[in-house]
Amino acid sequence: MSKLAEVQQFVRAVRDADSLATITDTLSDATRRFDFDYFALVQRVSSRLAIGPVQLSDYPEAWIELLGATDYFVHDPVLVACEKSVAPFSWDAIPEMIAMSKHQKAYMADAREVGLSQGYTVPIHVPGEASGLCSFVTTKGRELPADSLPAAQYLACFAFEAARRLVSRRPGGPDGDGEATKMPKLTQRQLDCVVLAAKGKSNWVAGQLLGLSPDTVHKYLESAKRRYGVSSRTELVVRALYDGQLSFKDVVGER
Repeated sequence: MSKLAEVQQFVRAVRDADSLATITDTLSDATRRFDFDYFALVQRVSSRLAIGPVQLSDYPEAWIELLGATDYFVHDPVLVACEKSVAPFSWDAIPEMIAMSKHQKAYMADAREVGLSQGYTVPIHVPGEASGLCSFVTTKGRELPADSLPAAQYLACFAFEAARRLVSRRPGGPDGDGEATKMPKLTQRQLDCVVLAAKGKSNWVAGQLLGLSPDTVHKYLESAKRRYGVSSRTELVVRALYDGQLSFKDVVGER
């Protein structure tokens, strides 16, 4: 099965998930299919770097127990690095992103001791809400699977969106009444630009294909992002795919 087909399979599974446990199992299986060893998906309360209601992981039990018994996670440099970036990053790049304290260096050393060696983290920023992150990790002696990194971004965003919506529909959740929020509706021109963005086209190339200026394409994409309340093109594509305004066939064509 191709990586694209596996991503499509994953999207269908998490979209139909009726519990966080189901999302955890589905993402754990996908993590192995894409040649990683562990994952962690968490929601962050940015102002305090605290952890929100979404906490999904299949990290080693010893690490989970350590984090659960203490406030050790406040020393996690990955959380801090996510505040500095909207783009995915490898853990090797963290020292270039932030000035790591001795506690943060010790934190990463302890993580490596329990088998969390190499990591690739996808920040997920949701304006006006607690944001999130998803880390995919390999154990000692294993490099990150370079061919799986693009797919990891989609796995992270789709899983977080599914978990976020489940939590928001609970009584007392952000939606209050337990109902789903109304889906934003994109215009046809916005959708045209989103499809080309999903295909990796620049604003200039998209403009040439649509008969628009690059600045106009940019404005359509920015207005679409505002409608969905997202900060990146990847999150915009994920939301549109998740809600059915786009299909994978729109993005990749007939296979």
